[in-house]
Amino acid sequence: MNKNLFKICFVAALLISAGSAYASGTSIDTTTIIGGGTFSPSNKVLIGVASIATEYSAQAKHNAGDRIIGFNNKDPKMYWSVGVVGSTLVTPSDTAADHTASGWTSL
Repeated sequence: MNKNLFKICFVAALLISAGSAYASGTSIDTTTIIGGGTFSPSNKVLIGVASIATEYSAQAKHNAGDRIIGFNNKDPKMYWSVGVVGSTLVTPSDTAADHTASGWTSL
């Protein structure tokens, strides 16, 4: 999928969610009500979100893949890190998740 299209779709879903601020560490793996509408990730895709009214950090991973995608509202770049095939996604612990840290690579 085109990286820019993925970014736009995911950021749009996160912006819609800002109206119903998630508690830190929310995992979206089923149909979820976001801003009055419903959102459901693709089959076997997990999305972890930490957000407050003005900030967010998110990570996404497919169950059959080993790549974790991470991003937040403070940095326009998307980052990736190596995960384990079949492992559960680790949700960001807070909105200040630093994807520029060791182990993350800019896309």
